[in-house]
Order: sequence, then C-alpha cells, then structure tokens
Amino acid sequence: MVIAAVSFAVCSVIFLAVLVYPLFRGVLDDNKKVLAHKQEILQLKEEARSSREFEILSSQYVKELARLEELFVDSKIPVAFFRFLDGTAALLHMQVEKSPGALQQLEGDRWPSFQVRLTGRGSYPDAMAFLQKIENAAYLLEVQTFKITKISREVELSMSIKVFTQPL
Repeated sequence: MVIAAVSFAVCSVIFLAVLVYPLFRGVLDDNKKVLAHKQEILQLKEEARSSREFEILSSQYVKELARLEELFVDSKIPVAFFRFLDGTAALLHMQVEKSPGALQQLEGDRWPSFQVRLTGRGSYPDAMAFLQKIENAAYLLEVQTFKITKISREVELSMSIKVFTQPL
C-alpha cells in the first residue's frame, strides 16, 4: 500500500511537471499577450480621438493659417513685397532705392529672412508716413535701423529692414 501511495505521488508530480505546468505557463503567457493587445487597442483609440480633435481644430483655423502664410514674403520671387515698397513710396511722393541682401537663417530666428536696405528722399511728414506704412505692412518684418537727416527742405532717410520669408 505504501508503494502504491508513493507511486501515485510520483506519478502525480510527474503529471503536474510534464502536463499541467507547461499548460499553466502557456495560460500566463497568453494572458500577458492579451493585456499587451488591450493596451495597444486603448492607445490606438486615444490616438484616433486625438487625431479627430486635431482635424476639427485645424479645420476651424484654416483661414487663420492661410492669413499667417500671407505674412511671409516669397523668398524666391519677392516681387509683391518690392511692389509694395515702390507703391508706398510713390503714394507718398518719395524717391526710394532698395538694396536686398541674401537669404539667411540667423540663429535665434524662427524663420529665414533677408535684409533690405532702403535709402530715400522726401518731406519729413512723407518720410514718417512711409515708416509707419512699412511698420504696419501686411508682411512679417522688423525695422532694424532707421536714420533720418535733414537736407535743405527735404529729409534723407536710411533704414534697414529684416524681412521674414516662407520656411524652406
């Protein structure tokens, strides 16, 4: 009877070690895989929700983004910007000469830019109105230097403008 009990115990241990333990390990591995897939599905649902929210917000701001794009001067063909300068000068009865610089991306600037040096001649009120028109232009620019000198009845102005262009 003792031999039968010991045999039964040994057979039970062998049965547990050979059949039940691998089955138990398989169930645990499958459980980990299922949990990983559930986490992945939750992540994908969150990304889809965020994507829908982004599409809704971006559709609301399409007009604003388009207007933002219009603030930048075309770096390859800045004709519209130079026409603006010429038209403003002509409107204010000023003689203006332009000297554009090379396109550059300065450290600390978010966008590429080029420098334009302007020299001109006209009456003092016209020169100040010209400066105001440039500062209020529909372009993203920065007046870096401005110098005005009186010459007889007119004034001579010299200024440097940093003009931001569309990102490359």
